[in-house]
Amino acid sequence: NRPRNRATPPAMDPDLFVSVLIPAFNEARVIEGSVRRVLASEQVQIEVIVIDDGSSDATSAIVASAFADEPRVRLLTLENGGKARALNQGIALASGEIVIALDADTQFEPLTIARLARWFADPALGAVAGNAKVGNRVNLVTRWQAVEYVTAQNLERRALSRLDGIMVVPGAVGAWRRAALASVGGYPTDTLAEDQDLTIAIQRRGWTVAYDMEAVAWTEAPETFRALAKQRFRWAFGTLQCLWK
Repeated sequence: NRPRNRATPPAMDPDLFVSVLIPAFNEARVIEGSVRRVLASEQVQIEVIVIDDGSSDATSAIVASAFADEPRVRLLTLENGGKARALNQGIALASGEIVIALDADTQFEPLTIARLARWFADPALGAVAGNAKVGNRVNLVTRWQAVEYVTAQNLERRALSRLDGIMVVPGAVGAWRRAALASVGGYPTDTLAEDQDLTIAIQRRGWTVAYDMEAVAWTEAPETFRALAKQRFRWAFGTLQCLWK
């Protein structure tokens, strides 16, 4: 039999309901635009839950003011406790059986959420990874990463999907079945690579993971070698933590 993840994607269903979580820490500069981009999503029904993880700036105030008359937007303000904890608090409030989390500086295209959500017609599917691309191609460091994202990450993910062996649903663009999250206790809080840790955990519970190259998100990559080194150390150390677990 052909592996599940090589199947043609199901048709988009405009009646599907998705809960979109946006954890934010001092994101006053971008939070309003981020929420508005998500609200502009097409071919899907959504709610947006902004989780302010103890920001010291005006993040919560901006959301409360800009979306006071928007019933699809909810605001949760917490004391600072880390991204994974914030996401778990958001999941507890979510109404949808499909959950998407994205960073405030990540930009979804209008059909990205609908394309991710369509795969959940398969009851065995626990998560689906999207196609992350670098949006800030402003210098040599970010242009190099743009090429790397295409080759070392997305081509690799396409190959792994044929083997039903995707190891990471990227935090920048991925969707999760709420039942799969519940089966492993939500986002893990004891590693630096919570997205990889969570992906492995749900697979160990028997859920499958798909990849949709058409579900595109534009993410902000580190713009200096120093910031890039810091990011890659965190990724590498987090991967070792997952391996140890």
